[in-house]
Amino acid sequence: MTSENHGRRRAVPAAKPAPAIRTADPASRQRLVNRIARVTLASALAASIGGVLVAQSLEPEPSYAAPTTSLDLRAGVDVTAADEAANADLSSRSELLGRIALDQVPATTLSIVADGATVEHTTQAATLAEALAEAGVVVDADDITSDALSNPVRDGMSVTIQRVEVTQVTEQVVDSHQSQKVESSSLYVGTEKVTTAGVDGVASHTYRVTMIDGVEVGREMLVSTVAQQRVDEVIAVGTRAKPAPVAAAAKPATASSSSSSSSAPSSGPVLAGSNREIGAALAAARGWTGSQWQCLDSLFQRESGWNHVASNASSGAYGIPQSLPGSKMGTVAADWRTNPATQITWGLNYIAGRYGTPCGAWSHSQSYHWY
Repeated sequence: MTSENHGRRRAVPAAKPAPAIRTADPASRQRLVNRIARVTLASALAASIGGVLVAQSLEPEPSYAAPTTSLDLRAGVDVTAADEAANADLSSRSELLGRIALDQVPATTLSIVADGATVEHTTQAATLAEALAEAGVVVDADDITSDALSNPVRDGMSVTIQRVEVTQVTEQVVDSHQSQKVESSSLYVGTEKVTTAGVDGVASHTYRVTMIDGVEVGREMLVSTVAQQRVDEVIAVGTRAKPAPVAAAAKPATASSSSSSSSAPSSGPVLAGSNREIGAALAAARGWTGSQWQCLDSLFQRESGWNHVASNASSGAYGIPQSLPGSKMGTVAADWRTNPATQITWGLNYIAGRYGTPCGAWSHSQSYHWY
């Protein structure tokens, strides 16, 4: 290279086209030509649309590893100082265009509605996800957004975030017992008796509950266990006709002081539906009316006052006839503890078998104070 040629190369004005590339390597020359073409095109685009598209169209420059041998990349390539200056100028212009393109991205303002508050946020982020992260709004995987997080940010847009929470809840549920009535021929009309006590049921239910912004929107039962089975109450309603009341025997006009010990005082009126009424009807069925009814009435009045739950604390005798023990009356029926008809029937059987008549039993009771 002569000094004359060198002098002419330094005198070339900067505004003139770049100097010719002198190289013996066609690949290196082609790469440098490509770079110049790209920068020239980018400059034209930046001038026409403000550089917005330039940042997106420019591809990153390929990098080349430095040689690891003693061979110089410039070997066989005649690169002048002007060539190196042109390359440096191209790199500076490319970096400047990238900064200009970034500075010219317009700012947008969006409204973020979340957690009961509305926030206005101004951003240059490209996507909604980037804008929310920039604003410090955390979006969980199960939260619901009104726009897809991958959507671009639009000026004036409003995005709503709904918080979704899924929990498990266990509740105790009471199943109230019902009441049903059944007819019973063993009870008199107008009489009711509870034969099965009612018990409320108790169950434990575990649910998966879905809440959106604190409001329950879904509930799915996972497990149900019964702690107490429900038992419905059963009430027996009497259908048996009541016996006709028995008229009291007429009181004798005169009374002898030497009257037999078997005679009994006259009976009072028999109340409808009472134990005495049941006793009078059962005695009449055996033909024990008049004086025999008076003896029976006096006997059972002395023993229990016609109380079918009367119990002698010292002896253990029980019921209207004061059976000793009370379980003897079970030979008539299993309900001997509570059914006055069962007790009276057993008492009449006992009197007939041992004394023959109620007056015979009453006479013995008068003499020995038991029968």
